[in-house]
Amino acid sequence: MQEFTTAMRQTFRFAFFFMAASVILWALLPEHKVFLQSIFAGMFANTINNAVLFSKAWKSTKPDSRPRGTGMLQRFVMVAFLAYLTVRFPEIFVISGALIGFFLIQVVSLLFVYRSFK
Repeated sequence: MQEFTTAMRQTFRFAFFFMAASVILWALLPEHKVFLQSIFAGMFANTINNAVLFSKAWKSTKPDSRPRGTGMLQRFVMVAFLAYLTVRFPEIFVISGALIGFFLIQVVSLLFVYRSFK
């Protein structure tokens, strides 16, 4: 479990680094604000999803507690809320940026977790 914790810590570190980079780019590139806002929203939603999954996995390692699932419903609700925001407010978000931001953190977390198990 120590390797998994280290991998998740690195994933959160890089997620916050990418989120900070998108905010800096948002400030520097005013003509791409809508796209960068969407990328940030996708990264934020995925960071919350990773935190839910990590907390459920962490609870499963405790000997006296029994987890009641993997938090899939909470994670689906977060994705649905992100999709709702992008459709409801097209002047603020675009779906392509939200999906890129969402899956960017997924790829980063997949790389770190896979590398930690070797």
